[in-house]
Amino acid sequence: MITVDGLGRRFGRRAALDGVSFTVAAGTLCALCGGNGAGTSTLVRVVAGFLDADRGRVTLAPGARLGYLPEGAPMPPELTVCEYTRHRATLAGVPRGARDAAVARVLVDVDLTDRAGDAIGKLSKGLRQRAALAGVLVGAPSVLALDEPASGLDELQRGELRARLRALAGERTILWSTHELSDVEAVADQIVVLAEGRVVADGDVAAIKRAAGTGDAPLREAVAALAGRAAIGPPSTETTAAGAERGA
Repeated sequence: MITVDGLGRRFGRRAALDGVSFTVAAGTLCALCGGNGAGTSTLVRVVAGFLDADRGRVTLAPGARLGYLPEGAPMPPELTVCEYTRHRATLAGVPRGARDAAVARVLVDVDLTDRAGDAIGKLSKGLRQRAALAGVLVGAPSVLALDEPASGLDELQRGELRARLRALAGERTILWSTHELSDVEAVADQIVVLAEGRVVADGDVAAIKRAAGTGDAPLREAVAALAGRAAIGPPSTETTAAGAERGA
């Protein structure tokens, strides 16, 4: 489980996060959505511990291990997929005798077994993203914090990533920051909508759409409507109540 309580973070005069609070239950795939500058990437970085908050706190379940995949994760182009994943296993503290099995397992999980000997620098964008995900998973994290993992991928590659992350949820709690709302509409258990650094809605896809009043329109229209109201009214009581009930 992830509990975010009153997070605030400023960059100069701008509040990137302004009192952000929500709870993600164990095994949930939670998408963080909003327009440019909404604060989703900043929030993921704070949760992952790569950026300090000015106030508030993030609490994970006792014993939880967190894996973080930043947008455009840097990887040594000269290493093969297997070498890189084994290096990440070493950094994650996987015992020497268990590394080969751990590497083999995650390469199956991300469907890269047949590319294990390929240099990362020669892989396509989609395959590099899979290799980056393997490097995160090899440490067996129970919580994944993903910042725009589908950035730069084509529709087919994004579909493969959606399916892979949906398969990982349940065993792991996933916090997924994305501007590609079509990527999460069919797979997310929970949507947290941010605007101007504040939570303006928190609930499942159906609750978000009801609160926005957009009917069966795509999720992107509901998020745009909710974000557009952020400056003139409080967050929806329906969707924030849904989030509170889930976290109870």
